[in-house]
Amino acid sequence: MDTRQTRPIILTVPSFEDFRGYLAVPYDQSINFNVRQINQGYSKKAFTLRGLHFQEGEHAQAKLVSCLHGSILNVAVDLRLGETFGHAYSAVLSFENRKQMYIPRGFAHGYLTLEDDTLMQWCVDNDFCGEAANAVRYDSDFVWEGEPWPEGAYIISEKDRNAVRLENFVGDKRPINQENPVLAGNR
Repeated sequence: MDTRQTRPIILTVPSFEDFRGYLAVPYDQSINFNVRQINQGYSKKAFTLRGLHFQEGEHAQAKLVSCLHGSILNVAVDLRLGETFGHAYSAVLSFENRKQMYIPRGFAHGYLTLEDDTLMQWCVDNDFCGEAANAVRYDSDFVWEGEPWPEGAYIISEKDRNAVRLENFVGDKRPINQENPVLAGNR
């Protein structure tokens, strides 16, 4: 599979079931994606919102996201300049549906837990770099290509609550360098 996608894609993990349960293959070489780091996030309560996070420039990351216990609304927002800038792609990922979302570089990523005791995992193709880390506020004006965030009282960190709104990434107010390849249409 060519991972130079123009948008996130949903993958259904193949599994082989029998009377004992199942064996699943969540990652193999059919995806042109080199895992550099594996991250896990555990949330105690439903409606915990994390994100929308991304890394700039040469530190941008593609991600392969799955939910290992519980369920999440997974969201990826296109930050690459072009006709899909600001488009938000969403999908429910859960232990039961065994779906994953592949997110290309140039997207911000976040998720909302839909159940208590949710454990999710995301593999990335580039190391974490704190100096390149940034966030887009979750309630910005996105063009939704899927279900938007559901109404509710979210549990959210101060850092994510104070993230820059997407609208402030446009024009002269852009807080990120104009030469940044993540926001300059690097596809």
